[in-house]
Parts: sequence; C-alpha cells; structure tokens
Amino acid sequence: MPYYQTWEEFARAAEKLYLTDPMKVRVVLKYRHCDGNLCVKVTDNASTKTKRTD
Repeated sequence: MPYYQTWEEFARAAEKLYLTDPMKVRVVLKYRHCDGNLCVKVTDNASTKTKRTD
C-alpha cells in the first residue's frame, strides 16, 4: 500500500475519492503511541489513500 509523501497530495486524493461517492467513503485513524505514528486511511473498498505521520 503506497503512502503519500505530503499532506496536500493526500488531502486532494481523499477529497476526490469522497466527492465521487460520499456514502461509500470511510476514514480510519490509527495512532500507535509506542512508535509515535498516526496513520490516516480513506477508503471506499475499491481504492485506498493512506498517509502516515510521525
């Protein structure tokens, strides 16, 4: 699963996915305290957009 390098790229891709069909899109946030990582995933079961921060 490829990760986006910048937040702007990720935000544009996630917005485009959302505007295609808002009723099918869901957002998952996962925070791992031991690693200090936040993973944001936007999916509609057909495609997934992921951004990981630290």
